[in-house]
Amino acid sequence: MVGQLAGTWKLISELTKFDGGDAIEAFGPNPKGRLVLTSDGHWIIIITRADRAPAKSLDEKAALLDSMLAYSGKYTIDGDRITNRIDISWNEIFTGALQIQTRFFSVAGDKLVLRTGLIASSIRPGQKAESILTWERER
Repeated sequence: MVGQLAGTWKLISELTKFDGGDAIEAFGPNPKGRLVLTSDGHWIIIITRADRAPAKSLDEKAALLDSMLAYSGKYTIDGDRITNRIDISWNEIFTGALQIQTRFFSVAGDKLVLRTGLIASSIRPGQKAESILTWERER
């Protein structure tokens, strides 16, 4: 299975569905992203909004942090689950109890779909959400 996932993937879409029933594109329309999965079990991911601009103030710099995510770690696969033990993150949200992240995946041809499953929302505290990310293999 690692051989089927190993490679570089470009983000095609991201949708976050909340337990209240509504859904949003958390990184806006046409998000940018890349996921690199190595055959020896390393995972590196970065996702950003497409409409980012250089910051000119401290507030704009802070807003840039909220318009992206990036982290890396080692991953393992068990059936349709991919579990990542995060070692570096753009935000310390992935330390301690949240250091180990499990996602569900499916592969069809050159498309990879990752689902978070229903987890505590980082966008809306107190709510649960599931993010669905669709990737396309880069050649």
